[in-house]
Amino acid sequence: MTLKYVESWKIFFYILISAIKSLQIVFVAYIFKRFINFAEQPQGSLLQLVFFAILGLIIFSIASIVYQCIYSNIVASVNIKLKELASNYLVKVQNKNVKIDSSFMTNDLKQVETQRVDSELTIIFNSIQFVAAIVSAIIGSWLLALIFLIASFTPALFQIIFGPMIENKSEKWELANSHYTDTVNETTAGISIVDLYDAEASIIDRLINTAKRMELALMRTNRTKGIATEITTTGAYICGMITPFAFGIYFVVRGNITLGTFMMIAQLANNFINPIIDIFAAINDVKTTTPIWKRFQEIIAFNGGKTIDENTNVGSFNGLSLKNIGIQMNNKKIFSGVSLLVNPGEKILIEAPSGWGKSTLFNILIGNYHASEGNYSINGQDVNGNWNKIHRYFSFIQQKPFVLEDTLKYNITLGRKISNKKINEVAEMVGLSELVKEKGWNYKVAKDGLNLSGGQNQRIEIARALVAERPVLLADEATSALDKSLSEKIHQTILKDFSGTVIEIAHKTSDNERKFFNQIIKLG
Repeated sequence: MTLKYVESWKIFFYILISAIKSLQIVFVAYIFKRFINFAEQPQGSLLQLVFFAILGLIIFSIASIVYQCIYSNIVASVNIKLKELASNYLVKVQNKNVKIDSSFMTNDLKQVETQRVDSELTIIFNSIQFVAAIVSAIIGSWLLALIFLIASFTPALFQIIFGPMIENKSEKWELANSHYTDTVNETTAGISIVDLYDAEASIIDRLINTAKRMELALMRTNRTKGIATEITTTGAYICGMITPFAFGIYFVVRGNITLGTFMMIAQLANNFINPIIDIFAAINDVKTTTPIWKRFQEIIAFNGGKTIDENTNVGSFNGLSLKNIGIQMNNKKIFSGVSLLVNPGEKILIEAPSGWGKSTLFNILIGNYHASEGNYSINGQDVNGNWNKIHRYFSFIQQKPFVLEDTLKYNITLGRKISNKKINEVAEMVGLSELVKEKGWNYKVAKDGLNLSGGQNQRIEIARALVAERPVLLADEATSALDKSLSEKIHQTILKDFSGTVIEIAHKTSDNERKFFNQIIKLG
């Protein structure tokens, strides 16, 4: 149930205000009875009765406004909490068995938000409204109320029949929707290749066919749900209205109840039938989100992930050692027999061809991957695969800068608390000071850094690495996309101006750049 993710006092208040709001139909039915009885046998003041009716409706209108406010607040609270949990998993956890992607974060979660949360609140309100109506009807005539009540549960039979069908169709739609999103992402990423090989028509057909499969799956889900609702509605009116109405007229003719009492119970009977219909329709909506909800439950139930105390101090770096390191992934050997000895302050260049496994080696160094063979130690201690213990020894410069659509300052600090003095020192070191003077630290970087030059984006990447003050800087093809002049300037910053240890992996470097390194190791 999604409502467990909202504060309990809000749920209590929602139930309370729902109970008050649900009495509105009881009040209207009672007023209806009083008017009919007055028409048959005038007693008292009609004006007072009208005034009483208007005052009551105004009070219930205020209650309904309060209901709408708490209802919308609960929906927002649940939705925010769901996004918090999913965001936390997305950033902190890398579980191959339960993956989430952009489709889940946008389309799937939105289905939960717009259908499951709303439906659960609808079930609560309609259940309260049903109870209020049936209790009031029993007070008027327990026998007629019992007839209406029994007839109202007829839709349950149809729910038993259609429920599994709706859930099955929903699972197929969820898979088709996820596949469509993946296809859109693939198509977007490969447009340049498609253009190169003149394959536009084929790719468009592929995308359209995937969209058709997704829409057909959605159509079948909606069609099944719609048919179930229509059949349930018809059955409810036949069994829940026509039949008990016949009994009611019979009781009036025989003098067992007054016409006003019968009309009051008939009015209340709408709230035997309609809430039941709404409840089962809401249950159907909940079932359509069951596959997504099961996946979400698997996500929040997973307690793994990368965690570390933010106050942890890794201490000094006295060197690292790799001895005959090798790794195998998915039954495929990536590399083996790699040995490396790095002393504090050394600048190491590892040259390897494209596809050798350079990124995999870096993932071993920072503890993302566990080497299948060999020994890996830092400061003489075995650290193989221990992310929590060792990742804070390292900062990282990658070939394609990681740039967010946010301010210059946020891109460098990633929201961490770093003194302005330190940030300005690093900006001067990496050559960003002129940009900062011109634009300011709050200058908004565009998506993918399009309002900055390639060199400026790369300098942001370097500044982020340096401001972290980690003892070892890893550089993965950090300058391969830059021209020779800019590449040498970048190397000047990370090899000459940075006093810590540098391990760079590249498949090509100029002779002038190679002079900056203490060791050059060739692999592959």
